[in-house]
Amino acid sequence: MPRDFKTFVDNNKNVINENKDKISEYQEIINKYKDMDQNSLMKNLFEEASKLKREGKLDTNTLNNLKQTISPFLNGEQKKMLDELLIAINNQ
Repeated sequence: MPRDFKTFVDNNKNVINENKDKISEYQEIINKYKDMDQNSLMKNLFEEASKLKREGKLDTNTLNNLKQTISPFLNGEQKKMLDELLIAINNQ
């Protein structure tokens, strides 16, 4: 018998409840960046990348893992932009 969305939610309430904090955190991040223009976003991205590199939290392996994770969801143009961004962050 096909499962409906209500059944799915009922069966996964624990997972949903466990992730409410993350969902809230992600929403805050989205709200922080949603109205920025591209120049502001890029400036912010490179500042954050520099900070994470200084803290030892961002390296080539991390960037490669990020690329492997999100590339399947991107079209050709988006993949090219991602490659360019990761190269720029790596070389910074």
